[in-house]
Amino acid sequence: MTPTAAEKPTQARAHFQNLSAGKLMGLRQITDAEGRFKVLALDQSNSFKKALRAMHERSGRPAEPSYEEIRDAKLEMTRLLSPLASAVLLDVNYGARQAVNSFSLPKGVGLIVRVEASKDAGTPSDYEPGWSVGQIKAMGASAVKLLVYLDMEDTANVKAQIGFVEQVSQECRRHDILLMTEELSFPRKGEDKSSPSYKTRKVSNIFKAAELLGPLTDILKLEFPGDIHNDAEGLLKDNLAKLDGIAIRPWVLLSAGEKFDLFSKQAALAMSAGCSGYMAGRAIFNEYFEQPTPQARHAFLEGIGAGRMRALNKIVEGKARSWMKRYDLKVSDLAAAVAADWYAGGKLKKTAPASSGDY
Repeated sequence: MTPTAAEKPTQARAHFQNLSAGKLMGLRQITDAEGRFKVLALDQSNSFKKALRAMHERSGRPAEPSYEEIRDAKLEMTRLLSPLASAVLLDVNYGARQAVNSFSLPKGVGLIVRVEASKDAGTPSDYEPGWSVGQIKAMGASAVKLLVYLDMEDTANVKAQIGFVEQVSQECRRHDILLMTEELSFPRKGEDKSSPSYKTRKVSNIFKAAELLGPLTDILKLEFPGDIHNDAEGLLKDNLAKLDGIAIRPWVLLSAGEKFDLFSKQAALAMSAGCSGYMAGRAIFNEYFEQPTPQARHAFLEGIGAGRMRALNKIVEGKARSWMKRYDLKVSDLAAAVAADWYAGGKLKKTAPASSGDY
């Protein structure tokens, strides 16, 4: 399928009705009992380093963050917050295997692992060196997460990024693991996120990115299509309705570093428009690094951090549309999609003699 091909509603429904066993298992593992997404995002690398550097400077002891510091911060967040999540998103460098080996990730919480290297916006995406979709599947993860920065007016950028998404998508099909693809817009040289030119371009960029990425992925991770600070609520609702119509896959809202009070407003609007959940990180834990002692950081997570997740979960449970309801699917529809010879790809010989063994 070409990246510009738009699926009809019946094709989009069939994608999930006939989802492969590995992808379906992963999808169930990363959603709640009703099929909604409550995902704690802890796959950041550079933002953790930046926050820890600032923490050291405030203490009067400037230092470059160590591997152990970054790892331990992620594991503490995983231990204290993941029981409130349907899944946790982690990176290979500091979090994924570390959370498995330390038992920080509780049973019953799905594991999503980042596949791409951490790169600057505008730089072509690539795999984390030494890492692959096959290795994510082999470690027992539920899903692969892929981030691509996209500027839809830059032909070279789009060609390179969509090409990489196609490559990862093929690998996920080959290894039978769910793929979640995240789009991010970015300011051009001479702009920042407050620049009128960037803000004007961003919403259209999100729409076009969702359209291109949809046929190549299983789940979309999308930005909020508007300015929660300044846009009228009517415009935001119109943008969200348009985005929900464009998204042929279930979509989750990413926090994009937004402060919690504003992200919770974005989440409420998005869930009411058809969004299936959230994937949030810094909106939940950002002030953790501002606490003066390890004890205070621990208390922040147990109190404010956990409270924020409960608040987001309440929004999801009250407003979000599950992936099954999005396509009007019932368990009986999924069960009926399994043929007797499903494991052989429909190639069993009809004339094979019946076995007389005990099994």
